[in-house]
Amino acid sequence: MAAAHGPLASVELEHAIGFTGGLAQSLYLLPSGEHAVYVSGACVVIASLSDPHDQAFLRGHTEPISCLHVSADGRLAASGQRGRIADVIVWDLAQRRELYRLQEHDALLDGGISTVSFSDDARFLLTTGIAPEDKKMMVWDMTNGYIVASVERSVATTCAAWGGRVKDVKRRPTTHPQFVTADADGLKYWDLDPMNGLTSEPCLTSNQKRVYTCVAFSTEEDLLFAGTLTGDFCVLNVPRRLSNGELERINLRLTVLVCSGGVHALRVSGRNLYVGGGDGSVTLYDTDYDEGYKPRKVAEALSGAIASIAICAERGTAALGTSTAVIYELDLAAARARPRIVSENHCARVVAVSYAPGDSVRFATASDDLSVRVWNASDYSVETHCSSRNCGRPLSLAFSGTAVFVGWEDGKIRAYDADEGVELWAIDNCHKGGVSALALSHNQRFLCSGGMRGEVRVWELKTRTLVSHLVQHDDQVTSLALSDDDLLLYSASKDKTFICWDLRLEKRLVSHAQGAGGMNAIALLPAPTPEKQVYVLSVGQERKLTYWDMRQTDPINLVPIGREQLCVCASSNGNVVAVGGVDAIVRLYDTLEYALLAECVGHSDAVLALMFSPDDRQLVSTGADGCVLIWNVYTHA
Repeated sequence: MAAAHGPLASVELEHAIGFTGGLAQSLYLLPSGEHAVYVSGACVVIASLSDPHDQAFLRGHTEPISCLHVSADGRLAASGQRGRIADVIVWDLAQRRELYRLQEHDALLDGGISTVSFSDDARFLLTTGIAPEDKKMMVWDMTNGYIVASVERSVATTCAAWGGRVKDVKRRPTTHPQFVTADADGLKYWDLDPMNGLTSEPCLTSNQKRVYTCVAFSTEEDLLFAGTLTGDFCVLNVPRRLSNGELERINLRLTVLVCSGGVHALRVSGRNLYVGGGDGSVTLYDTDYDEGYKPRKVAEALSGAIASIAICAERGTAALGTSTAVIYELDLAAARARPRIVSENHCARVVAVSYAPGDSVRFATASDDLSVRVWNASDYSVETHCSSRNCGRPLSLAFSGTAVFVGWEDGKIRAYDADEGVELWAIDNCHKGGVSALALSHNQRFLCSGGMRGEVRVWELKTRTLVSHLVQHDDQVTSLALSDDDLLLYSASKDKTFICWDLRLEKRLVSHAQGAGGMNAIALLPAPTPEKQVYVLSVGQERKLTYWDMRQTDPINLVPIGREQLCVCASSNGNVVAVGGVDAIVRLYDTLEYALLAECVGHSDAVLALMFSPDDRQLVSTGADGCVLIWNVYTHA
C-alpha cells in the first residue's frame, strides 16, 4: 500500500470479512488452538478465534489461492494459486513472512496448483498442478527449497495426505516417507526414496468405483481412510515393504456409509476419526473398533457442507469451515454442544454496501449468494440476515438504520426490518430485468430506483406508490445520487451519460456524456464555493476518474487510472474520494489537488462497491472475491 499524503495520514486494513470456505481443507488451527489459519481470496489470514480485532495477513499471491496446508507443528504454511502464475508460497508462520516461492509448475491460463501437503515432520512438501494443463507432481525439501523428486501425471490430483514412513515386513518404519493421492483414476500409494525418487502402487478396491474427495492416515499409519462423493468413506490397509523389496498390495477393507451430500473432510486425532458431510454434519468414529465403525454425531445441520475440520487435541476443540463460508468452533468434550459461530462471511460476489445516515457502527451488504446482511462494525458480527425466496440475486441496496431496502433481479424492491430481518413489504414490477440502483432520500420519505432498461423511478415509502417516472437513458442505470436537499437526482448509465433531474418539475435539467464506454458509478462532492455548487465524480469504462462541474459541458479534470473502475464514493467532509475497479485495488485521491493519496491492496478480484462511514474514519470495500474489507482512515490533525 502506497504512503498517504495530503489530508490523509495513513490507511490500514483493520479487518477482513472473508473466508474461502468452498476450498477443500482451507482452515487449520495452530497448536495453541487459539488462532486459525485460513484462505480469504488471494490472502492467507491468521486470526484469533476469540478476538475479532486480532488478524494478520500474508500477502504474496497474485490470483486466488486454490489450496492451503499447515504443517503439523504449526511452523509452516504452504499455499498455491490459480492462473498463469502457478506459484506455491511457503510461509514462516512465526515470523509471518515468505520463506520460499516455488515456481517450477507450468504457468498456463487455466492452470494453477491443485494440492499442497507437508509431510508429518514438515521435512517435505508435495505439490501438484492442475492437470492436464500442468502435469507435474513434485516433492520439495523444506530445509533448502530444492526439488527432491518429480513425476508427471495425466489426471488432476484432487487430494493427498502423508502418513509417516513405509513399514517393512515386521512393521518397523523404514527411511522412506509415504503418502497417498486421489484422482479420477482412483487412489494411488507413493513411496518416496529421497535418493532415487518416487515409486507408486495403485490401491485396489475390487469392483468398487468412487470419486474420492479427501484422504487421511490413521495415527498408527496402518490404515488409510478415503472420503467419497457418495457419502461414505473407505478403509484400506496400508502396505508394507516385503523381504524381497517389493510392496504388498493395498486392498479395500470395508466401506462405511456416513451422510448425504458426500464426505468432504476427514481428520484423525488419536483414535478418533472425524468425518465432515455435505449435509452439514460431523460424525465421530473410533478407529480402533475392529468389527465395525459405530458413528456418533458431534454436529449436524450446520450451514453448508463441512469442507474443513481442524482439531486441537490439547484444548479439546475443533474448528469447522463450511462451503457457505461460516467458521465454527466446537467443544469436543461437551456432549451435544452446539458449535459456536466464530465468523460469518459471504460466499459469492458482494455487490453493494450501505451505511445508515449518522450511524458508523452498522452497515449492510448484499451478495450474489442471495443474502443481505447487517453487520456490527465493533466486532464484525452479523446482526441481521435478510432474504427472500425465488427473487434472483440482490442487485442494489439502501440502508436507513431501521429498514434495509433491496433491489432484486426479479424486478421488485423489498424492505426488511433491520433488527429482525423479516420482510416488511415489497413493490412489484418496479423494473423489468432487475432493480440495478437505489438511493434513499435524506428525509427518508421516498426511494429512487434505476432499472436494467434505463428507467428512473421515484417511490413514496409510506404508500409505496410511484410518484415519478423519468425516462431518458438508453441502457442500464448503474448509479443514483441525491442532493442534500433531495430536490435533485443524478443518474448514471451504461449509455455513457449521467443526467441531473429536477424532482419537483419531473424533468431533466442537464446531461453530461463521457468520451468512451459506459459510466459505472457516480458520487456527489460538495464544492468549496459560497454558492454550494456540487461537483459530480464519475468512473467507468473510460478508465478515468472524472470531475464534472454542472455549470460546464466538459469535465474540469480527468485522472487516468489505467483500468476500468467500477465504483466511487466521497468522504462526507469532501476531502477524499475512493475508487475501486477490476484491478482489485482501492485508490484514494485528494479532491483538491487530484493527487493519488494511497493504493490499498487487499482484494483478490474486482472491487464492486465502496462507502465511507458517516464519521469518515473507516472505508468499507466489497469485492468479487466475496470479501468485505474494513479500512481505517487516519487524517492529519
